[in-house]
Amino acid sequence: MSQGLSKISKPLALLLLSRCDGDEIWSCEYCRSERVPEDWIARLRDVFESDFSDTASTIFEQGKRLTQYEGVRSVDIAVAAAVSLGIQIDPWVLSQNHRAAIVAWIQERLEEQ
Repeated sequence: MSQGLSKISKPLALLLLSRCDGDEIWSCEYCRSERVPEDWIARLRDVFESDFSDTASTIFEQGKRLTQYEGVRSVDIAVAAAVSLGIQIDPWVLSQNHRAAIVAWIQERLEEQ
């Protein structure tokens, strides 16, 4: 997913991970303000659609429900940061598909380095 993306420093990776909760979708503008590399934004951004029948799958911005939202999932930024720093992500962690747990696992590995 994140192979071939530019490398970042460990301090920037820690900063980005401290902002990631795993469930948020970051706007492209917010990514830039947090110093996410431009090639990451270009590769990882997508248009996400709300599922209004499931509150957990509904996208909100400033309290308003949105039908669609273009941005980058914070979990994808966390994975890209890990790959950038050479952290091998356990496939079992990814298979659990719990985004907050994936981010926490990456944060722990990065802090151990």
